[in-house]
Amino acid sequence: MATAEAVLTTVSTEGSVHRAAALLYGHWKRLSAAAIRSRFHSRVGDEWLQRRAESCRPDLVLGLDAEGDTRAVLEVYRVGRTHAEIALSVEDAYQGRGYGRKLFSAALGHARDMGIETVEATFSHDNRAMLQIALGAGAKIIAESGNRCATIWL
Repeated sequence: MATAEAVLTTVSTEGSVHRAAALLYGHWKRLSAAAIRSRFHSRVGDEWLQRRAESCRPDLVLGLDAEGDTRAVLEVYRVGRTHAEIALSVEDAYQGRGYGRKLFSAALGHARDMGIETVEATFSHDNRAMLQIALGAGAKIIAESGNRCATIWL
């Protein structure tokens, strides 16, 4: 597997909510239907994606830029003082290049710096790439309602 040859970008949503919303929406609308279902656990349309990008408030957005656009995104949402949930999406043509693993690793470092002690990611049972990324980070995996929940203690 080739290593990720992309540039890591960090978008703090503090003071730049509109920049984060534009980045998320631009990335999400390039995802395939399968990748959208994987990210949102549902089928959603363009209008819904735009509203979600404008209304969500991630504490941190990390992206990998390649060929002029953000091709992979990881969002960190603080839930309480020491816990966060994360969401990861990678455009189909860029999967298998290590982008998800690179973002996940960077996000864990940022989460530690934010004072986060536990991180959780929920993903579908058939998302083997996310399972491998989570296991590689030392996650405890629990199966629930057709999905898997990975918890990582930092």
